[in-house]
Amino acid sequence: MTDPALSAGTAALIGWRMRSLGLWAALPGAAATEQPDGAEQPDGAERVHAVAQGLLALQGQDWHASRWALGLRAPGTSDTDVREAFARGLVVRSWPMRGTIHVVPAEDIGWMQQATNHRVLPGAAKRRAVLGLDDESLARMTDVAVAALTGGRSLSRDELAEAWAEAGIEVQSAWRYHVVWWLCQNGLLVQGPSTDGGEPRLVLAEEWIRAPRALDGDEALAELAARFARGRGPVQDRDFAWWTGLPVTVARRGIAAAASERRLAPVEVDDARYWAEPALLDGPSTILTGDTAAAAGVPEVLLLPGFDEHLLGYTERSSVLAPEHFERIVPGRNGMFRATVVERGRVRGIWLRTPRAKATRIDAELFPGGGRLGARALRPHAAAWGAFQGVTAEIGSVGTVR
Repeated sequence: MTDPALSAGTAALIGWRMRSLGLWAALPGAAATEQPDGAEQPDGAERVHAVAQGLLALQGQDWHASRWALGLRAPGTSDTDVREAFARGLVVRSWPMRGTIHVVPAEDIGWMQQATNHRVLPGAAKRRAVLGLDDESLARMTDVAVAALTGGRSLSRDELAEAWAEAGIEVQSAWRYHVVWWLCQNGLLVQGPSTDGGEPRLVLAEEWIRAPRALDGDEALAELAARFARGRGPVQDRDFAWWTGLPVTVARRGIAAAASERRLAPVEVDDARYWAEPALLDGPSTILTGDTAAAAGVPEVLLLPGFDEHLLGYTERSSVLAPEHFERIVPGRNGMFRATVVERGRVRGIWLRTPRAKATRIDAELFPGGGRLGARALRPHAAAWGAFQGVTAEIGSVGTVR
């Protein structure tokens, strides 16, 4: 049992979090490892599913970025493996909480929505009033959507809009997103296969998800708390409340339930109370560098996608991102998180990709005082991104922004 009086500093917090996030240590089932005699090696799609299980939910607004968030945590997988995980119903994209789209293990989406829907659905009626969408039209659009998808069929959003039009429903432009969200948020639909190379297509949840888990009440709250911390490292109760959209009092109840099951243990970081898996706190927290990092397989530099949980999973980010650089990551504080260059757990800048005829060019813009990262340090990580995408990637410019 971990000592409840354990205390640590910011460096340990970063080390624990990077390991929990699957950035410095493979999440269970995500690595391509030798199996015992007779055991079958998990394929790429299964390893992608293991990443989703480890994090429970990853930000999914940017379809391209979310695929790299999964792939970089399962080294050696490809974009094809990620799409295969969706095509096989191992992971789905939907709205589990906060009215924000995420990538979630297929088996977990239902109980998560049941635990959090009461925080977002009450506002839907007011939104429909603003849009001019009446209850009768919503009911007709729902019936048409369910009928069009029944029997294992899938539809893109455009194809669903065509089905509504063919049914004689005059759908106003602002209705479409709301109704797709409402159908997914209520657990009728999820985004599953990506058969046309585009974003995941809509499918009926009850047909698509073969083995849904059933959790409710405090059992669901405890599972949410334990799984959130397992994939983020030490977290505060306010992190959990923000992430789920639940009141802090309810979040604390979930943490207490998980702690009573010994799935969470407290740790003091700079005199603030955090919660983490006991096994994590018993393990290494050191930020490794140089030959030591290489020997342990810990990458000192990473090219993370936009919206990565490295930043999005927490309410307070100053341990890894200097506050004065926040608007360089989120220009104008518009909610759009840019792709980041991370060194030893800390954000050192941003990176951008530009597709070209022979190779995709990757340019980095580093923050002042962010160390001396250069093309040589970034080149292998650009190559890893290119291998995942199935393209050649090369480093272009690496400069410091003023």
